Amino acid sequence: MKFFVPVLLLFVSLNLAHSQQPRSQDDQVHVQPKNLPQPKQEEPQLKDESGKRGESTSQDSQKGNGEPAKTSTDDGVQEMRPYDPHKAAKDVEVGRYYMKHKNYRAALDRLNEALLYKPNDAEATFYLAETQEKLEMYDRAYRGYRTYLTIIPEGPLAKESQEGLKRLEPHLQNNQPAGQPADVKQIMHEGETALAQNDFEAAHVSFVKALQITPDDPVANFRVAQSLQGLQRLDEARIFYKKCLSLQPDSKMSADAKRQISDINYILGK
Repeated sequence: MKFFVPVLLLFVSLNLAHSQQPRSQDDQVHVQPKNLPQPKQEEPQLKDESGKRGESTSQDSQKGNGEPAKTSTDDGVQEMRPYDPHKAAKDVEVGRYYMKHKNYRAALDRLNEALLYKPNDAEATFYLAETQEKLEMYDRAYRGYRTYLTIIPEGPLAKESQEGLKRLEPHLQNNQPAGQPADVKQIMHEGETALAQNDFEAAHVSFVKALQITPDDPVANFRVAQSLQGLQRLDEARIFYKKCLSLQPDSKMSADAKRQISDINYILGK
């Protein structure tokens, strides 16, 4: 009898433990496994210098949130991004950084992009004009300063814009020969637009067309040289800089041509 009581207690304990195990619909005991694998967490997306997540700058220049809209400007049909003032502000910030380090081509890209995200942004318009002036795109720079004064006539950069207009007036007179045919002016304008957007191939095509009509135009020769330099065709660019120099030896443009020739000689080692 003394032996029977412990055995009975053991048997009851086992039954209780068994009844407390989780069961599935098929009435089978399921043991909860230890050290279950944890769900995989997504890795954080890194931001590039422009503050855009998960994409490069070149990708951002091609994509928006969905299909980009189109807008018509004085330069023709231009792509627009979805309105995003935060991205525009970041582009202006990066563009000014490039300007400070005299990387004007890179600044041109970012400031143009800022105006796609926020058209008629006064700050982007002014700094784009300033960049274009540094790149000797005088006609476009002049229009940019004037546009700023249209947007904010008494804005914080109004005085600088007015000074820019005065500074550029003589360049505009020198860059528009009185006898230049109207079709050449249009072709040059198309080339200037492409050059301002760093589309060197399209700019080169336009400027070459202009040269076919007026081969001794120093401005057209200078612009052909700039487009070739952008395409990294330095030997050819040097030829057109030299021609510009011979056609107009005492102008500011010729001084710039000399500097570019010197830079190309240094790069090519001859």
